[in-house]
Parts: sequence; structure tokens; C-alpha cells
Amino acid sequence: MVVGEVPEPGPPGPRDVIVRPEAVGICGSDLHFYTGDTGALSGARSFFPRVQGHEFSAIIEQLGRDCPGGMRAGDRVAVWPLRGCGRCYPCRAGRANVCVSLELVGIHRDGGLQQLLSVPASQVFGVGDLGPEPAAFVEPMSIAVHALGRAGIPDGQQVVILGAGPIGLATALAATAAGARVLATDPLPARRDLALKVGAENAAWGGDGELLDAVRAWTHGQGAPTVIDTTGDPEALAQATRLVCSAGRVVVVGMSAAAPLRSGVFPEKEIDVLGSSCATAADFRSAVALVQAHRETIAALFSHRFPLTHAREAIACVANPAAGAVKVLVTVGGPEL
Repeated sequence: MVVGEVPEPGPPGPRDVIVRPEAVGICGSDLHFYTGDTGALSGARSFFPRVQGHEFSAIIEQLGRDCPGGMRAGDRVAVWPLRGCGRCYPCRAGRANVCVSLELVGIHRDGGLQQLLSVPASQVFGVGDLGPEPAAFVEPMSIAVHALGRAGIPDGQQVVILGAGPIGLATALAATAAGARVLATDPLPARRDLALKVGAENAAWGGDGELLDAVRAWTHGQGAPTVIDTTGDPEALAQATRLVCSAGRVVVVGMSAAAPLRSGVFPEKEIDVLGSSCATAADFRSAVALVQAHRETIAALFSHRFPLTHAREAIACVANPAAGAVKVLVTVGGPEL
């Protein structure tokens, strides 16, 4: 990764906007992309070289002539990084988040780790009076909103969330805001504490037997009706099948390599297993409202900040367990780039 000059985007297309990124969140997928681990990404495409950054806030600098009304230069926005083809079956079914030709800002197209870029007007969402940092958290919050939509959790239901990283914490916050009861798991005590602060009623860890005992005690012996995996750990899916109750549902958000598990557990317990990928435009809009309503709680998740010229150190921070990182941000602009 290098810091260098790139061409300015030029005038916007008729339905595009030029934006000036302010804050860019760094997540685990940025680390995978940085190390060249693109196996989980769709299609045999050439991804490099690339300007990274797919979760970011920005200021609108310039509008194309056919942009929708209500947008103005100077507005702060969050960028929904997803673009579907509009023609394939998922797109026609309203699920462009799994388009067969999906393109993501910061993965397939250059992203927010630069001072100016052009994006379609359909991918920017106004955030009102949110500051740059919480606005940059709208994208990870949209992942949580989509996962909960896939889970279909009724009010008051008990949910186990595997992992209390940024996506797990966002999912815990969104789930409790929707009326669910949450038990979060994570090996790090500091992250378990954060899970409690964002609304989880319980947080646990231990060996597989200890965790199973904790979940059974919490659910009066039956296991959780819903388990959501946000870890990306290959062992997590097998763990989820042990923690979920019969006739329960497992939602897989984290991406990992081959998962070692016994397939017979699925018919034995008649488990529903659902994947959850990215977010739809409706999810993103809901995520804006959630972040607006819980901005003070979310502010506690921002653990490290780096200027643009130190983006490489930001990714190294995410990769280093000893750093204690939760949500790492890169600030673009300001007195020090």
C-alpha cells in the first residue's frame, strides 16, 4: 500500500455526484483485501490496483445535472457501496445485494481512501446532523439491519450473536432496538463489556461446553431460537448448530474458509440456515435512522484514528489483536492527511 497522487474525477456524469470523503472505517474485509485474500469475493476478476475504503462518510462537492431533487452541495452523506446490474434474477427480485455481477466501492471500484471520487447519486444517503464518524458507521450498521431482516426475529425473542467486533456490536444494538433479547459471545472481555453497553443482556465466553451451558441456562435449557454468526471463524458455524435450538435459525454473516461440521445436525434439529450479504438500499436507509438514534452509544466503538497518510498503519492495527481495536477510522482531509 502506497500514498500517491491519482487523477481528479472530473465533472460528474448526469446522475453522479462528486464527494469528498471525511471518515473511512477499516474492517476485517479490508484486511483480507490488503493481504490479497480475495477468495470470498465474487467472480474471477482482477481487483488490483485499487483505492480501498467501502464504509465512509463524505461531503457532496458537485452534482450531476439529472440528480434527484433534495441533494445539495455541502450535504454530508453516507455512501452505500453496492451497485447491481439491474438485470439478473436477484436484481429483478429486489435483492441487488447478491447481484451476480455485484460491484462494490472500495473492492471493484476505487473507494473512500482518497480526497475526491465520483459515485452514482443513487448510492448516497443524507445523514442529517450526524458527524463524520457516526456517519461512517452507517455502512456496518446496514449489514446488521440486513442480517436481522434475514433472521426475522419476533419481538422478545432470544438471539445469540457470535462475535462482538464492529458487525457483531452493530447487530446487538440493532437487535435490542428491535425488541430482541441478546446474548453476545467474544473471547475478549473488553468486547463483551461493549456488547453489554450497546444493549445485550448477557455476554459469555469459555470452552465449547461452557458456552453451551451458558446459552442453555439463559434459554431455560432449550438453546437459542436464533444464532447469528458475525465472526468469519471457520469453527463458528459448527458452534452455531450446537447453540441453536431445534427448529431454530442460523444466520451466517461472517465469511470464512471451509467450515468443519457434521451435516447430520441440520435434519436432526431441522435448522434453517440463511446467508446474509451486504445490504439493500432499504436496509441502508434504516441504518441511517438507527445511527442517528444511537449516535452516543456508537461513539464508544471508535477505538483508533489515523490520518490518510497512515492508512497502512490503520490496517495493521486491525490485524494486531494486541492493539485492542474495535472500530478503526481513517480521517481524510484536515490539517494532517
